[in-house]
Amino acid sequence: MLQRIQTVYMLASVIAMLMMLVMPLGTIESANAFFNVSALGVSSVSEEVALDQMRYGLFLLLLLAMALPLVCIFLYKKRKLQQRILIYTATLDVLFYAYFFLFELPAMKGLAARALDLCGFATEVSADCSFVLYAMPALSVFCCVMAWRGVTYDIALLASADRLRSSRK
Repeated sequence: MLQRIQTVYMLASVIAMLMMLVMPLGTIESANAFFNVSALGVSSVSEEVALDQMRYGLFLLLLLAMALPLVCIFLYKKRKLQQRILIYTATLDVLFYAYFFLFELPAMKGLAARALDLCGFATEVSADCSFVLYAMPALSVFCCVMAWRGVTYDIALLASADRLRSSRK
């Protein structure tokens, strides 16, 4: 199973998405409080402001982006299906950026501002995203493209081998 290079690329894509689940994606900060942003949501670091909000959309998106290449590893006999799944995974990784920056980050900033407002602090917040947020989905897209190329090479290799076989029974 790990004899093919595309399997290693698929496994690297799974590991990149797993790192997104366990590592912090950034911080939201104001003059009075700090908040950690992760795939599970936003939580307060400061004791003055209490905020622990789970965000399921981002978590489910990352689980799906992690599960697709993992399933694809075990579909080594169905190469056309592997190609389609890898294309879907790369597209999903690209859509992750749009979803995070257009929906999740503004929502998390709003939650932090609302929590600060309830405690009587100034509601000016700024977000700082970590390197993990920028690098890991891009690494996953690269791994999916390289795995797709490997599967395409296998399909071409098997097609040429079928041409060379004799048709005697």
